[in-house]
Amino acid sequence: MKKLIVLGMLACTFAVESSAKEIYTAEETHYVTPIELDLASPLQLPQWSPCTPWRVWGIRLDLIYGRSFCVYGIDVGISGYTLSDVYGIEATGFNLVNGDVGGIQLGAIANTVRGDVGGIQLGGAVNWVRGQFGGIQGALVNVNGSFTGAQLGALNWNSSICHGLQVGVGNVNVNEYLGVSVGVVNLTSRMHGLQVGLVNEIDEVGDGVQIGLINGAKEFTGVQIGLFNVIQNSELPIMTIVNAHF
Repeated sequence: MKKLIVLGMLACTFAVESSAKEIYTAEETHYVTPIELDLASPLQLPQWSPCTPWRVWGIRLDLIYGRSFCVYGIDVGISGYTLSDVYGIEATGFNLVNGDVGGIQLGAIANTVRGDVGGIQLGGAVNWVRGQFGGIQGALVNVNGSFTGAQLGALNWNSSICHGLQVGVGNVNVNEYLGVSVGVVNLTSRMHGLQVGLVNEIDEVGDGVQIGLINGAKEFTGVQIGLFNVIQNSELPIMTIVNAHF
């Protein structure tokens, strides 16, 4: 029986390894495989090592934890780490990508991307994109550099310029927001568009409409509708029900 198990493992190894081919570039050697089976890296087929940075063009199955140079295709399992890019469909418990992501990324716990993301990203607890995000994003907490598209979460935090629709309990935009922001609390440095919430605050300059229980802006051009409205650069800086400055 033991001999049969060993022979079976050798046969699997030979099948996967023989389907892989070397690709030589001017700078480094990369290896391509149509399928990668990962128990817990480096226990995977094909075998991982710094000298064999595998590129998966097909399917990666992360039984526990997988590691690859990049994935083009489908990545499914418990957790995966990709040194470069992922393009296609990625669905695991936890995704960590050093490069960019294009397509659909589903993380039962979290998605962490150090580059840019374009497509659909859904995470159970956290979506964290250090670069630019474009598309549809949903998680308990969403953290991005810049954002373009639709964003849904309990907390949405963006550190650069954002465009689109934002829905959350708390929406915080450190830089500039252009679009519609709907939440219990909406905070932004600069805003062009519509804020709807219990508390809406613009720290610097904004134009458009604020609708909420409390609306505040340092410099604002537009209309505020709420119980308590503050436009610091207005002739009437504090008003109830309606305030406006043009």
